[in-house]
Amino acid sequence: MLQTIDSLVIAQMALGAIADIAFAIALGAALLGFGGLTRQRVVSLALITWLTVQGLYLPLQASTMSGMPLDQALPAIPLVITQSHFGLMWVLGVAAGLAALVATTVKLRAVAARKAAASVFAVALIIAAFAHAGTTHAADAGDFSTAELVHMAHLLATAGWAGVVVTAAWPLRRWFAITSGDTLAYTTHLSRVATLTFAIAIGTGFANAYRGLGGALLPLTTSLWGILLIAKVIAVSAAAMIGAINRFVYLQRVRLGDPFALQVFVRLLTTEAALMILVLAVAAVLGHSIPAATG
Repeated sequence: MLQTIDSLVIAQMALGAIADIAFAIALGAALLGFGGLTRQRVVSLALITWLTVQGLYLPLQASTMSGMPLDQALPAIPLVITQSHFGLMWVLGVAAGLAALVATTVKLRAVAARKAAASVFAVALIIAAFAHAGTTHAADAGDFSTAELVHMAHLLATAGWAGVVVTAAWPLRRWFAITSGDTLAYTTHLSRVATLTFAIAIGTGFANAYRGLGGALLPLTTSLWGILLIAKVIAVSAAAMIGAINRFVYLQRVRLGDPFALQVFVRLLTTEAALMILVLAVAAVLGHSIPAATG
């Protein structure tokens, strides 16, 4: 996708990064499962942000696809929506995002109804991730191709990993303020979810990298896509190292009742969260670049 870096492309990259971060926070807050009303508000605000960005991104994509300046591309939006694969995926993603927003904001008393809403929310985010994958080069082999499904899994896993870390580090930070039985349960759950999503993200990430590099290592240093991939790997490695230190050192000390361990845990978690935002930003730039295998 990335051939010339002009203001339009930069705007698409920026909006893509904001959308990915918002999606990650919505998914991460849901996966954490604690935080009460605060968590619900975080999910709702993140989804509203994500939907807003989708609306802002559409005219930029219409300008890119039509070749017209942005101020002249607005009449092309209906054609983009109705006559292009991107438009189909955009509509599918926005519909899924709206369904997720309704599912998380509707107030239900019956247990069965709440479970149904949670299921709708989960399915909607999976569909939104599929729609996102459907607008990338992973969809070149066709919808529901192995490459597209792997990339969808990668998007979900990366968002889950980044989301639980970022949400715990900032909007739900006060749930880690003092050492208690609940705090121990929260840190343990956070660590387990982050470890699982990290493992899936790494596995699917290797598959994506292999496809994008065309099975060769040379493009890592001879293509923009390869260089961006290296930057992403460095950021992911740093975040993973900090997460491992937290899981295998400070989480164990929290369990043993060390009064200072939780403070260090939260500080390292904040650093990891900053790195994960960087990972998502680099991934957005990478997603607007032409893979070395096709470039």
